[in-house]
Amino acid sequence: MSEQKHNPKTKVFLRSPFAVALDRDTRCRSRWADLLRDSGLRRVLRRARPAEMEDLIEASVPLTAMIVGLSAHGARDQAMLSLIASVRRQIPDAVIVAVDHGNRPRGVSEAFVAGADDAVRAENDPSELKARLAARLHRAVQVGQRAAWLAQVGLTPLEERIFTVLSTGGDSVVSRATIAQALGEDDWTYGDRRLDVHIARIRQKLQVAFGDELRLRTIRAQGYVMEGKPLL
Repeated sequence: MSEQKHNPKTKVFLRSPFAVALDRDTRCRSRWADLLRDSGLRRVLRRARPAEMEDLIEASVPLTAMIVGLSAHGARDQAMLSLIASVRRQIPDAVIVAVDHGNRPRGVSEAFVAGADDAVRAENDPSELKARLAARLHRAVQVGQRAAWLAQVGLTPLEERIFTVLSTGGDSVVSRATIAQALGEDDWTYGDRRLDVHIARIRQKLQVAFGDELRLRTIRAQGYVMEGKPLL
């Protein structure tokens, strides 16, 4: 796959998911780009310096993953650490893995503080970086699938919180008190119809989206049971 040329004067608006291999060393960029592609990421860009990432750090940009190399020179690589912090703030779902070329005593911890999901020293076995990246990407894919699933259902934020409590109950009955506690509220008293309204709306949306494949059943005087296997 040919690498897209970078023009710092031109904003690059990317609509399809992509990943970035960022390192000042050309060989590292190429090696990490291959690693990202081997992990299932089809579109991988390579960048040498943090300044070349300005066109890729926007809340609406679908950055999936980024491997960042921290320079071996100096006490700390402030430019790369600042970049990690900026990506974490603006694209919170991106998977960020840092590699500390300097193998500094605090290099890995500094990467975590900046916002990296994981960090390794350059002296570590390359297979460790591959395994860690694969694990992080697997979780990221699950999060993306869950978000897409919930978007399909069309739940409001409060309905989503209630649904999460209900769907983690397995085949067990989830009581009204359990739902209230998860929402940080006092237990609903007899005659309070707020939860009933939310349950009715959730049930209706599930019916529209999935028919009988996923049902929310009321157990009289006990609570609710989710029948089916929601993607969580």
